[in-house]
Amino acid sequence: MVREELVNWKEQPLVRWLGSITRESTKATYRSGFRLYVEYTGMNATQLVDEALEDHKRDPRLKTDVVKQRLIGFYNWLMNEAPKRKAGGSGEVIGKGISSKMAHCYVGAVRSFYGTFDVYVKLRGRSALPKPRVVNRRMILSNVDVKRLVDHCRSIRDRAVILTMFQSGMDVSTLCSLKVGDVAEGLARNDHPLKLDLYRPKTGTEYYTFLGRDACEGLKAYLNDLKAKGISHEPNDPLFLKESMKALSREGITENLVQNMLREVAIKSGFVDENLNGRDFNPLSPHALRESFGSIMTNKGVPDTIVDFWLGHEIGEMAEAYKRGKIEDLKRLYLEREQFISITQLSANMKEVKDRLGELELENVRLRKETEIVKTENLELKARLSRVELEITEVKKALEKLLA
Repeated sequence: MVREELVNWKEQPLVRWLGSITRESTKATYRSGFRLYVEYTGMNATQLVDEALEDHKRDPRLKTDVVKQRLIGFYNWLMNEAPKRKAGGSGEVIGKGISSKMAHCYVGAVRSFYGTFDVYVKLRGRSALPKPRVVNRRMILSNVDVKRLVDHCRSIRDRAVILTMFQSGMDVSTLCSLKVGDVAEGLARNDHPLKLDLYRPKTGTEYYTFLGRDACEGLKAYLNDLKAKGISHEPNDPLFLKESMKALSREGITENLVQNMLREVAIKSGFVDENLNGRDFNPLSPHALRESFGSIMTNKGVPDTIVDFWLGHEIGEMAEAYKRGKIEDLKRLYLEREQFISITQLSANMKEVKDRLGELELENVRLRKETEIVKTENLELKARLSRVELEITEVKKALEKLLA
């Protein structure tokens, strides 16, 4: 276990370091990496900085490269000795050693810590870490997969969250920043598809994307549910609110909450087991929904620049053209491909197929019965034919005797 006195997050070096990081999800990952670094070194943040700065100021001929040596040792310790804990936050230790990808991530976190104090460590050449082995690939989901996820959601809100991400391609930080006013008017007008004017905090990009009918119906159901529970929802309020077993909160959902919800749904729907099938990350993360949207649209013929625009990527001057004059063209492209991201149209198609299958099975039974009747009639005809042939033979024999 990490000695708690060595991980005092109020230590000035840690306050300064974490204060320079914007995204909460990044902070959470970096904290996890630093906790393990403290466990490995047995030193606190101030001691680590002092050690690094002291070596940094030395004559190059006298430097020990202590930080580089610690980072290389830390990587090897992570791969072979670090406690491997059960996924889901229970903290249960189930073995030793973490994945190479996670080890790289944690070494990067510690390098970021040192970089805050102008101690930059280059791990290349003989000091380069082995390339991470990719074992945590995200799943590319189809509308069939997403329907399976949605069917296992425990709340109307969670259903709306999944459909909103899958049918728009927005990232989780953008989802968490949505306000009621972003969707209220379009839902009231029954816009289809619903155009969402968005700002992506991660890149500072202004863009728009669309929501299909499933997501719109999911949002309407969610907002009506809040209204029925007496929750007033103003235009500037967060669209998606936190909820617990006891009551709803007025606070908006967070990235970590969405991550945890998707982990729970992935397990309940049987895509992964409680240990995420041995992975460090949930392969059905929010980014998997976003990546799946982009993959489906690309595979169905939408130009790459338009897909990038819908995803909130920086595409330069083309973005202005899409924002000003090509809205109807982009809407048409989206509508033509909505069937591939729809779970209700999928259900309708499945019903049609099932109905047709039922009709064919009945026809099959009828034809089998008719075949049996024909077989019986054929047997009777064969028996009659045999009797006639036998009688012909006997008559011929009698005729031969008469002629003899």
